[in-house]
Amino acid sequence: MNFVQVEFVIGMVMVQIKVNGEFEIIENNITIAELLSYRKLPSVFVVELNKNIIKKDDYNKTFLKDGDIVEIATFCAGG
Repeated sequence: MNFVQVEFVIGMVMVQIKVNGEFEIIENNITIAELLSYRKLPSVFVVELNKNIIKKDDYNKTFLKDGDIVEIATFCAGG
């Protein structure tokens, strides 16, 4: 059983999501854009929310909720 330490701030509601296979506790009602702003990402990536690819234009309009599963995939060249 995994235990997550949560620090509560008065008046702030926190939810649990899964990002790239790891559980995270985030503030309720943040957008994908806000989640991405906390991360250092390469210039080319794609975001999947609950097995649906989200268009870049919708990052500011798509709010995360408890239990969501987010996958952030980056691309690399090779051969």
